[in-house]
Amino acid sequence: MLPLNVFLRPIFITAFSILGLLSGHLMAQAMPPAKKLVLIAGKKSHGPGEHEYLKTVRLLKVMLDRTSQSTGITTEIHANGWPSDPSTLDNADAIFIYADGSDFNLAQDPIFAEDHWSQLEKQMKRGCGLVLMHYSTFAPATYGPAFQKWVGGYFDYESGKPGASGNQAWYSAITTETAQLLPAPHPITQGVAPFQLHEEFYYKIHFQKNDTRLKPVLMAQLSKIENPQTVAWAVERADGGRGFGFTGGHFYAHWQDPNYRKLLLNALVWTAKGILPKQGIDSVFYTDAEVDAYLK
Repeated sequence: MLPLNVFLRPIFITAFSILGLLSGHLMAQAMPPAKKLVLIAGKKSHGPGEHEYLKTVRLLKVMLDRTSQSTGITTEIHANGWPSDPSTLDNADAIFIYADGSDFNLAQDPIFAEDHWSQLEKQMKRGCGLVLMHYSTFAPATYGPAFQKWVGGYFDYESGKPGASGNQAWYSAITTETAQLLPAPHPITQGVAPFQLHEEFYYKIHFQKNDTRLKPVLMAQLSKIENPQTVAWAVERADGGRGFGFTGGHFYAHWQDPNYRKLLLNALVWTAKGILPKQGIDSVFYTDAEVDAYLK
């Protein structure tokens, strides 16, 4: 007579197989669809280590791809200021733009070059998220209301009070110094501690008056300004989209700071409506060689 376990073994194997299939099915149902984040880098215009647009989006892709299972974010990167096939933006959940601004020539800012503005408007109208970093926060005053609507504010270089010489002064301002940075209560600052940074800060950002959507995210205590200045902020729009602006980002070396990385990664995932851990997104800094190896 054969032992009982000989008869029971196939039953157990079948039962565990069914449970495994059910578990996998339930996990697939529990995981929301991946969110697509498009990372756009402008053309290089500054010296090494400054305004490293392409290096930044390549680094961001590596960091975000390596957390994609927990955040639900998929990424793609585009160099030279805009995707060669703009239709890739049609199913983006958020767009990140890090490029030259518009104060010298509109055509140098990829947001305003060619027909890019109309393409961006199309994506904003359907509720796509938008992240603008550093020089990309610059905008002419005529486009200011759209920037305020989409991301909450912009660097205004046109509508300040005329100076003594009669020339139009900037509404916004710039300073390069070491400042203490204070995170404000917001999902983007989860896990971000106060930190210090030597940065080219843009401040006195032109925000819309009485904008109840606008939430400060990061405050900088600057040496010549009594009150802390908002250098990062976020909005949730009526169309369902989210916006985030950050005026830092001049020096590439800042990516080695864990609080800096966490702030920006949190902001990108939040704007794309991915899954944001309670303690924020942990990451490591990757060297150029490591980024190149990953993106081969």
